[in-house]
Amino acid sequence: MVKLPNPLVMAATLCAIAVYSGMVRVQSRTPFYSLFSEREIRLLTGTVSSNPTKTNAFSGSYRMDFSVESVTTAHDARSSAAGIVSVYIPSDVVESLYPGKLYTPSRSQSGILIDTGSRLSLSVTNGIKPHEYLVNSVKSLGWGSGFYSRLCHFRALCRLQFRRLMFAWGKAGGLLLALLSGSREYTEGIVSDSFRNAGLSHILALSGMHLSLFSGLALFLGKKAATRTIADGLQLGAILFFVWFAGLSPSLFRAMLCALVLFASSILRMNRPAGVTVLSVSFLMHLVIFPDHLQTAAFMLSYGALAGILIVSVAVKRLFSRRFLPRLTSALSDSAAAQLFTAPVTLRLFGKLMPVGIVASVLVSPLVVYFLYAGLLGIVLCLAVPFLSPAIGGILNRFYELIKTISVFFAQFPALAI
Repeated sequence: MVKLPNPLVMAATLCAIAVYSGMVRVQSRTPFYSLFSEREIRLLTGTVSSNPTKTNAFSGSYRMDFSVESVTTAHDARSSAAGIVSVYIPSDVVESLYPGKLYTPSRSQSGILIDTGSRLSLSVTNGIKPHEYLVNSVKSLGWGSGFYSRLCHFRALCRLQFRRLMFAWGKAGGLLLALLSGSREYTEGIVSDSFRNAGLSHILALSGMHLSLFSGLALFLGKKAATRTIADGLQLGAILFFVWFAGLSPSLFRAMLCALVLFASSILRMNRPAGVTVLSVSFLMHLVIFPDHLQTAAFMLSYGALAGILIVSVAVKRLFSRRFLPRLTSALSDSAAAQLFTAPVTLRLFGKLMPVGIVASVLVSPLVVYFLYAGLLGIVLCLAVPFLSPAIGGILNRFYELIKTISVFFAQFPALAI
């Protein structure tokens, strides 16, 4: 009897081929519509719909998605509008309340808290690409009065307070901030560059590693204190909390979908689905919910890396000598499989490969995981006993220097440019 292939895996494979070969063009679910042409628009009114992300564009501005409600032209003609555009807001505006920044306002001034959910009026000029605007000035319109608006405001305040705590821990706090919230404005430049040149960029990108750390910790504590059902509930709560706090990046949303599929199978007492099946279901759901993510580097690298680990990791493992320790062999094979499957994307986006990342990831990833655990423990201790903060910061900075030294060492290896 011929065994038919898994229909979910086949559906995901065919969709991926259709999208990335150009046979099918995926349309945005939130295209921008306005009565006026983009060249006429000089004022946008709406709501920030993504985390501000620091970029090198326009002298180091912050990029964010902006859900437009109305537009105004240079001749003061105004109309309603709909859809999402990309806006680039100057650093001095976004960082006006951030600790330690040169732009932090004095007591007589008031900064603007800009994060997901904040309502703004933006004076703009056209950017380089369609649906892209460079912001000249910003006016805050508050946060709204609904439950969602209040929740967004509370989240923005929590993220601001978290920045202040991490700033007190210096360079180690900057790395923890990037690993736990996706904000990299305090990450030391040499560390960011070293991670990128050593093929370790995936460590800084919020993904399954960070989500599994939270969910695994919650599941462990839940099993010790309650039944399996309650433990599963705590695990789900930890997943949703982390995604809510950190934001829906493509890689993190992929990790959340995979976790939700596994959680649903556990609640329904179904047999645990194969990893490739879980990834395929997540891909199809992701395609429907956020089609805009499909062409982003984070989406392609995240799905490609996990597909490589699930599909060819076992075969790659056979290539390594049996003299390796079992855990080392497994880590090397997973890293090599992920690099193999993401190589076409890496070449297309960056024009080079970092093969040293196979070995670097094996050494740096476990250190980063322990660093995260130490940071989480430090946060809990600081909240309970605040005067311990300087000592904890000192310990974390020693840990940080070890990670930095190793990443800088691997960053010196040459890349393969093709």
